[in-house]
Amino acid sequence: CGSIHDIVLFYTRSSEWTWNKILTEPSPDYVEQFFDQIEPDTNRRYARGDLTAGGLSGGGYEYEFRGIKRIWRAPQSTLEKYDVEGRLHWPKVGVPRLKRYLDEFEGVPLQDIWTDVKVIHNRSEERIDYPTQKPETLVERIIRSTSNPGDIVLDAFAGSGTTCAVAEKLGRRWIGIDCGKLAIYTIQKRM
Repeated sequence: CGSIHDIVLFYTRSSEWTWNKILTEPSPDYVEQFFDQIEPDTNRRYARGDLTAGGLSGGGYEYEFRGIKRIWRAPQSTLEKYDVEGRLHWPKVGVPRLKRYLDEFEGVPLQDIWTDVKVIHNRSEERIDYPTQKPETLVERIIRSTSNPGDIVLDAFAGSGTTCAVAEKLGRRWIGIDCGKLAIYTIQKRM
């Protein structure tokens, strides 16, 4: 079998660790599939969110809303507010659903296969011709998700210095370790 992805292992030294929420841009296919409604008056694209709470742990709110008795995810005052704001999608049959507008959509939660990080193009200004150099976008995503500004980032096999360079740009303190002369000279030149 061909190897089609790398694996990033996440280790912590204690039970206290950082994992920041990282969102990615939705693909056109994702938008077409989930934001499949267009509001006629505003021409805004939206997805329909479930407002019922059947089967949710923690229950919900049982009441009748516009003649429909259900267990709802939100209190009645919230549904009434959504209705006044025009945020309810009323299907021909069934219960109302919440309009989630594409222009308010923050992004797709990060998954465990990242198809949006591209290899470094051979003519990219980022390329420094180090054999194991990783794309800055890859390292940036890892650093953003696992640390906060001011934290220390350690790269025990610093190689091309990408981790150090990206950590510096993101306001993290950093430690880079490598024993190879090419790595040391490359990092000195880069930093």
